[in-house]
Amino acid sequence: MYFKENISVIILFLIMNSFIVLVGLVDSGIPNVSIIYLVLFNLLILVIYLAWDFNRKRTFSKEFDGLKTLNDMEGINKPHVNAQKQVYEKLDELRTYHQTLLEEEAGKTKENLDELTRFIHDMKMPVTTMKLMIDDLEGTDHDKLASEWTRLNNMLNEVLYLQRLPNIKNDLYIERLNINDLVKRSILKLRSICIRKNIGFDVNFQTDYIYSDKKWLQFVIDQILANCVKYSSDNDIVIVGIMEDEHFKLSVTDFGRGIKEKDIDNIFQAGFTSTSDHDDDQSTGMGLYLSKEVCDILNIKLTAQSEYQEYTTMTLSFNKANNFSNITMK
Repeated sequence: MYFKENISVIILFLIMNSFIVLVGLVDSGIPNVSIIYLVLFNLLILVIYLAWDFNRKRTFSKEFDGLKTLNDMEGINKPHVNAQKQVYEKLDELRTYHQTLLEEEAGKTKENLDELTRFIHDMKMPVTTMKLMIDDLEGTDHDKLASEWTRLNNMLNEVLYLQRLPNIKNDLYIERLNINDLVKRSILKLRSICIRKNIGFDVNFQTDYIYSDKKWLQFVIDQILANCVKYSSDNDIVIVGIMEDEHFKLSVTDFGRGIKEKDIDNIFQAGFTSTSDHDDDQSTGMGLYLSKEVCDILNIKLTAQSEYQEYTTMTLSFNKANNFSNITMK
């Protein structure tokens, strides 16, 4: 590559020395030895120049080839060659401009998120009022409205927790929790929907206590149970908590529509709903994504097993009790 860049210098050297040899052949008065010495001297000068020039350009070229992002420009030594200086200055100018755009977009994003958070909190008040009004109703109307209220409240919570997720490490408090109580609390929130869809719960725990963050773990359990209830009807949801190899495992199994094999690897991706059930307007594609993100931060392994049209099992595998302090912060 370097020799290709300097081909003009090499060609000029060849032309110049060819001219010297030609003069020596035409003028017999010039000794051949002098011609040879002159050509060799020119060759030495060329080699010295190319070595010096290569050394000047090598450091910058090597660092330039290692660039992956414009921000990496900060770690590059400023070049001494004019052409490289121009490239460096232009890239640095682009980096500064790009950084300015990113900061502007980050500011706009923060403003939008703050506005969204305010909107959700403002929505919480009328939603709470709606719940009180619905509780005063009786019969079928109460069950239907309570079911829709639960869906609305869950969607608002999804958006609220999505906004909080980037700062989750500032909002963690690890403590000893009664996992059975958290599950019961989640079931209670879904009571209206479960009554309307004739869904029951079969709950069995070998142990009740684990270490985790109460608020975020409650959110994960809420999302998993809400997802199970959403796609079930006229069946029990089986919830089992067991100790296995000194690890606590919580599994939730529903016998609803299940997940197709080709979809199982994508269900934890943001916005993914289904490759076939596109007419399903119940799914936002965010619940399981948020649950997986939270579990990764809480050092909980979230996995899924399913047979389409048969069952789906979501499993939370917790760390050993004495390892709860080793939570990875993102």
